[in-house]
Amino acid sequence: MNPDAIDRVVRKFARKIGLDRGYSAHSMRATFITTALENGAQLEDVQKAAGHRDPSTTKLYDRRGYNPEKAASFFATY
Repeated sequence: MNPDAIDRVVRKFARKIGLDRGYSAHSMRATFITTALENGAQLEDVQKAAGHRDPSTTKLYDRRGYNPEKAASFFATY
């Protein structure tokens, strides 16, 4: 199966269960990479698991920096 076919299957089943937006093969890949890094996996190990040649590619999928619940503005009171 090529990457586009995998993405179509993921989107199809996401729609079937009511998840219309934001779910794709790439979002699942980002979830895997972020979760692995959050749980202490080394970047090099995650890079290998993701099949990336360059660690900077793996870092692009790391969403630990984008976590609204942990952002300083979330804790600010006005």
